[in-house]
Amino acid sequence: MGTNFLQGTMTVIDDELIKGHELGSGLVGKAQGFYVASSEDGSSQAMAFTAMFESGNFVDSLSFFGVHCSAVSESQIAIMGGTGKYVNAKGYTTVKTIPSTNGHTTDGVETLLQFTVYLA
Repeated sequence: MGTNFLQGTMTVIDDELIKGHELGSGLVGKAQGFYVASSEDGSSQAMAFTAMFESGNFVDSLSFFGVHCSAVSESQIAIMGGTGKYVNAKGYTTVKTIPSTNGHTTDGVETLLQFTVYLA
């Protein structure tokens, strides 16, 4: 995600969750949902997505909702429940945009985000 989006632009999330910063590191699961550019310069995105973790057929998942601002070093997004061992989960995740170090970009937009999850 980056600052190239106009306010109101919606983008679908259907991405792999990986263990590390490098593309191709171990697969953890899949994230599906959407985000909408919620500021005039596109630096803030309202996000709603589900992270489905590899466990058979993605049995366990966490649902997230909040605003990520790529103009600051770290944003916080709420955890809104889940499935499997995460039923009724509460907490938050910190989100950081990771600059591309291996030249992997899509139309010049950074595509890697780091999530750190805190469950209550």
